[in-house]
This record gives sequence, C-alpha cells and structure tokens, in this order.
Amino acid sequence: MSIPTKTPIGTAWLDEHGILRHRFDPGVRVSASAAADTLKILAELLNGRRAPAIVDITGVGHADPEARQIFAKMGASAPEIAMAILVRPDENPESAVQAFLFSTHAPDRPVAVFEDEKKAVAWARTFLPTT
Repeated sequence: MSIPTKTPIGTAWLDEHGILRHRFDPGVRVSASAAADTLKILAELLNGRRAPAIVDITGVGHADPEARQIFAKMGASAPEIAMAILVRPDENPESAVQAFLFSTHAPDRPVAVFEDEKKAVAWARTFLPTT
C-alpha cells in the first residue's frame, strides 16, 4: 500500500492489491487543467505501470465537459487498464456516470459502475496480472 497522495481533485493511493484508488473530494468541481494535472500525478504514483483503478466519485460536485473528455479518452496513456466507478447508492448509477464521464466520449477501456466498494474491488482485482 502506498502513502496517500493529494491530487487537485482528491486523494489517490495504491491499495494492498495493487489497485489504484482515487477518491474525489466532497463537492469538488473538476476543470480540464485539474483533470490533466491529476492524470500526471496518477501516472507518477504508478511509476510508469498501469493498473486497474477504483474511482470514488460519490462526492463530485461538477466536472467540466473538457475534464470529462480528458478522463474518457486517454487510450494507452491512461494510468488505469480498467476502471470501477463508485457512486452513491441513492443516485441512479447510469445517470451519475453518464453525467460525469460518458457524456462526451465512450471510454476506451473497461468501465463498470458500483454502489458497493467490495464489489468494485472484486471486479478490479480481475484485471490484476496473475503470477
């Protein structure tokens, strides 16, 4: 497990399984520059590797269309190989992710939406390399 690292929009760390975790700050407004700076920090945290990620957007306030585009269309340069998105149980998961991520582009890596963190971890672990 790595030491939590502050990003412009939240906190990121590698968990004990090697999954990249990123929890957005409550009420955060995500701009394009914050999204780009966050991706640089996540890449540094992974030290050139790629990993499955769990992104907790339960607290997000707003993400600019440009920021959503940056997160959705990273391709091979994305820090994550697959992304589990955590949403609040009281909101429509499809609406939350549509509003946050898919509204500008379909993602180019596996993405799944979860209300339950344990299920998100189990899904993300399926993308870890086997030894």
